[in-house]
Amino acid sequence: MTNSKTIRWGIAGTGVIAGQFAHDIRHAAGATLSAVTARDPAKAAAFARQHSLAAGFSSLSAMIGSGRIDAVYIATPNTVHCAQTLECIAARIPVLVEKPLTASLTQAREIETAARAAGSFVMEAMWSRYLPAVQAARTAIRDGVIGTVTRLEAELAWKIDYDPQSRFFDKANGGGALHDLGVYPISLARFLLGEPTQITGSWRPAPSGVDIAAEISMHFGQTEALIRCGFDRTGANRMIIEGDRGVISLGVPFIKAGAYTVFASRRRADFTEPGGDTRMARIRRKLFRHMPLPGVSRHDYPFPGSGLQFEIEAASDAIRQNWNEHPDNRLGDSLATLRIIDDVLAAPPSGT
Repeated sequence: MTNSKTIRWGIAGTGVIAGQFAHDIRHAAGATLSAVTARDPAKAAAFARQHSLAAGFSSLSAMIGSGRIDAVYIATPNTVHCAQTLECIAARIPVLVEKPLTASLTQAREIETAARAAGSFVMEAMWSRYLPAVQAARTAIRDGVIGTVTRLEAELAWKIDYDPQSRFFDKANGGGALHDLGVYPISLARFLLGEPTQITGSWRPAPSGVDIAAEISMHFGQTEALIRCGFDRTGANRMIIEGDRGVISLGVPFIKAGAYTVFASRRRADFTEPGGDTRMARIRRKLFRHMPLPGVSRHDYPFPGSGLQFEIEAASDAIRQNWNEHPDNRLGDSLATLRIIDDVLAAPPSGT
């Protein structure tokens, strides 16, 4: 491992999320972007020019062997995550893998086994866990700000018109609402509440057979977490954590929360910070955002860019310290999320 204070990252992939990573790394302390690889050399070269990188490579092995990087961020389709991650592990290169970690629980277990054997750093890019607002909300919950947690509700749904050629609806390319959207609330529910004791769920199929929508109930002792996701509508896209002394809201969309708000009651939370993308919901959120209200306490954690810089900083720090995992986002957490998704999808779809 490098002794350099700054971790030099290489990106595998040139899509939208790769571009966000390239922009956000500028806001991350102790990290820099050095190289990119893509199957199409022209795309790698164009990406390198766009982001002022010294090198673009036509293969992952060439980028790893160049000596220009200390770690790899994998931003390719999830169907190739496993092979590329295993290649990085074999080369003793730390790796950050875009969510979901893999297209299947079996592949995730293969990665875990290889990483453990090699003593290599592997982390799923579950970036929402590292947002300052999410971290602060977790601390507030643990400190008893809202008392004993009784219920969590989270919905993540964006309307996507059905297209059998789209990766969202293509089973061979890891499509489905649970793998694309559901991973976030499932992961965050476990991050905030711990390990579930009971899980039930249902899903509805798209014409291609992947899940277009799903609903999961996770029980953490006496606390229930109700999670919904889907491509069939635009949903509330908000997370509410209810306690016996108050309510915490992670606003719209909660996966990019720049604040958390404490309310005296669920009714007040629903009125002043409603979910959804309707005109009235947007107006009410904007109107009450900076208005002092009794029983309402807002805690702001603004940030530039998309918010990926916080996971970049966390991964870079873990790599500098020669950790195999980051304590806030272990490989076991990623496997637990995939296991929940597999269990839900193993049941027959609703309406059949």
